[in-house]
Amino acid sequence: MKNIYVYMSNEKTRVALFSLLASVLITAMNITAWLLTNSLAVLAEAMHTFLDILVTTITLIAVSVGSKPPDKEHPFGHGKAESIGGLFGSLFIIVASILIGYESAERIIMRVPFSPDVIAIIVMTIAIIIDVNRSRALRKAAVKWNSRALEADSYHFLSDVAIETSVIALMIIGLLMERLSIGLFNEWGTILDALVAFAIVIYFSVIGARIMRTSIDELMDKSSEDLTRRVTDVAKSVRGVVSVKDVRARRAGSMAHIEVTIGVSDHLSIAEAHSIADDVESAIKREVGPSIVMVHVEPELREKVERALAGVKNPLINNIHELNIMKSQDGVIVSMHMVVRSDAKLSDVNIAISEVEDKVRQVIPNALVWIHLEPDKKAGNIDEIRRAVNAVCSKYGGRVGDINVVDIEGISAIHILVYLPQSMSITEAHNIATEIESEVAKIYSMPYHVIVSVLPDTKTL
Repeated sequence: MKNIYVYMSNEKTRVALFSLLASVLITAMNITAWLLTNSLAVLAEAMHTFLDILVTTITLIAVSVGSKPPDKEHPFGHGKAESIGGLFGSLFIIVASILIGYESAERIIMRVPFSPDVIAIIVMTIAIIIDVNRSRALRKAAVKWNSRALEADSYHFLSDVAIETSVIALMIIGLLMERLSIGLFNEWGTILDALVAFAIVIYFSVIGARIMRTSIDELMDKSSEDLTRRVTDVAKSVRGVVSVKDVRARRAGSMAHIEVTIGVSDHLSIAEAHSIADDVESAIKREVGPSIVMVHVEPELREKVERALAGVKNPLINNIHELNIMKSQDGVIVSMHMVVRSDAKLSDVNIAISEVEDKVRQVIPNALVWIHLEPDKKAGNIDEIRRAVNAVCSKYGGRVGDINVVDIEGISAIHILVYLPQSMSITEAHNIATEIESEVAKIYSMPYHVIVSVLPDTKTL
């Protein structure tokens, strides 16, 4: 009783359950029609609807499991249960098509006749009415809940209507043949019956292959082009989004998993950028239904400015770093540090500065461009650094420890370890560290980054 209540309280499982009951009813009617007519086409349709019982049972179980929320063991949800159900359903369909095809060939060889019957026509007409209504109900639920399993069932039963219509047409043709000429019916009735059965077999094969391919694609996390396009369009429509890039979208049953990178203005605060990301996430969920959405935010102008600066080919410029884009009352300010050849003249460097400013203003017209010039560095020599540091330490009774020079993205970081007397105050130690940094800076201009670490000297001198 509890399970029935669970099924009925969930719209997806409720529709799937009604579809299962409809399949049972139609199968019973088709078996009755087959017993009256001995028609292979009717038998094929009876087997088809019996197969529908298996398929809709699998769909019911798959939709029920797929509707469960994420848990500790399944943090991304249970949506793939619907894809697994579709895979099993497609295998049943393909096996049935093989059996019906074999029976069709045998009927043609043995020329087993069938008997058209008015009751069969009535039964098939009722089946059409049931299939039309449940197809509509399944389609409505599929659209509302974005369920791939229910959508497949909807199209499946809508196509059944065409098959059932063809069987009715076969029955009517058979009745007309009996009225015109009994011999004519005996000659062509079996062939027509087998041809309709073969048409059903072909339909079985196509439907089975399509459902199998879709299920495998979802299980393999194949990207959905339609979903990607819809996500891109809706993300672009959100206010504050400058660009949309690197969209990855896939489906797992009725649940969509989406990752999208958006470009926003560099002027925004972290809170403002986060708010835009939330708006994008909400808009995507409204568009695609149940989904897990991850939105990554990147400053748009910075990327464009970096691409523009990469186009500067002046031989005097060695490196541009510490790029910042700020918004002020006077407009957009673009600041940077530019490393130029140390032997360059100011007049030549001014030409290089103009090139950089022009590149930036191609991206941000009327931008204020602030450039801090730095001569290119000379190669770091640890022995030279140690001599300069030792000259300072010896004045205060200290000694030099380890010295490390590390290149990090074009900037050399110099770490100097200095040991000073234990009785020395923190203020005195800080002043000595500052003096050491100044002496090293006289030797190595930016882009060097000097860090002096001070420790008490515990070594016995």
